[in-house]
Amino acid sequence: MGKAIIFRLLTTVAILLIIAVYFSPIWWVQLDAPGYTEGVPINFHVNGVFNGRQVEEGEFCDKTMYWVHEMDVLNNFVGMYPTGTGAPIERALSQFLFAFLIILLITFMISGRKLQAATLSVGFSIIVAWGYLTLFTSGGVTWMSSGYQQFVQCDMDMEPEEIQEWGGFYTMQESFRNSLNKTFQSRIDETTRMVNMMVTVAYVVIGVLIVSMLIFIMGVIWQNNLFYWLLVIIPILLPVFFVLDYAAWVGWFGHNLGDWATFTLKPFIMPTFLGESKVASFTTHSYPHYGYGLMMLSSVLLILAALLRRKQLRATSTGK
Repeated sequence: MGKAIIFRLLTTVAILLIIAVYFSPIWWVQLDAPGYTEGVPINFHVNGVFNGRQVEEGEFCDKTMYWVHEMDVLNNFVGMYPTGTGAPIERALSQFLFAFLIILLITFMISGRKLQAATLSVGFSIIVAWGYLTLFTSGGVTWMSSGYQQFVQCDMDMEPEEIQEWGGFYTMQESFRNSLNKTFQSRIDETTRMVNMMVTVAYVVIGVLIVSMLIFIMGVIWQNNLFYWLLVIIPILLPVFFVLDYAAWVGWFGHNLGDWATFTLKPFIMPTFLGESKVASFTTHSYPHYGYGLMMLSSVLLILAALLRRKQLRATSTGK
C-alpha cells in the first residue's frame, strides 16, 4: 500500500511540474552584437518566443517581444529566417500535446484495465473536441493559450481584437505566412509553397496524434503491458523530445540561410545549440532555462514512480 501511495504522489507532482513547464521559459539565447552593450536575449517557451530581459517602457508588444524583434533584425543581416518561422506547428499544438501527456499520466496512476480505458477515452475525447473547436471554428484562437495569442499578435504587429475571430489553424497559417513575408515580400510563390508544406505536415501531426490515442485505448483494452508502461515512458522522454525538436530547428535555420543576407557566411553553418560560438562580430550564447530544469525534474520523479510501480506489481503477482 505504501508503494502505491508514493508512486501516485510522485506522478501527481510530476504532472504539476509539466503544467508549470508549459508556462515557463525552456531555453534562452543571447546574441552579443555591436551596439548592444547588454546583448539581445530571448526566451523560448513551448507556445512562443518572448523577451529574455524585461522591457519597462513602450507598448504591450515592446514589453513582450522587443528583444525578439531586435534578434530578427540582426539575424536578417546573415540571411537567417525570422524567429516566427520556427516550430509553427509545435507552438500551435503544444497545449494539446501537453494535455495528451497529462492524460497518459493520470491513466498510469489508475488501477484496472476498464477504468484505464475509460479514462483514456474520456480524456482523449475532450482533447479532440477541444482541438476541433480551437483549430477549426471561428474564434477558436481564443481557446488557445494566452502566451500563443500574445506571440501571434505581437509578431504580426496586430491588435488583439484583429485576430479574435480567427480559427486556430488559420492563425497558425497566417502567423507563418507573416514571418515568411518579412523576407519573401516579392516571392509569393515561395511563401505559398512553404505555407502549404506546413499545412500538410500539421494535418499529418494531428492525424498521428488521433491515431495514437486510438492505439493507446485499444492497447489498454487488450491488456497489453507495453502500452501501460508507455503511459509513463513517453512523458519521461519529454526533455529528449524537446531537445531533438529544438536542435532540428536550430539546424534548419543554419542550413537555410537566404540570399537576402548583407553578410555572406560559409554554407551549412550550424547556429549554437548549446554553449557559445562566435561568427564575425556576433557572439551567441544558448543554454537551458529553468523550465527545462523543471522538465528534467518531472522525468526523474516519473522514473522513480515507474520503478516503485514495477516493484508493487511484481510483489502483487508473487503474492508478497
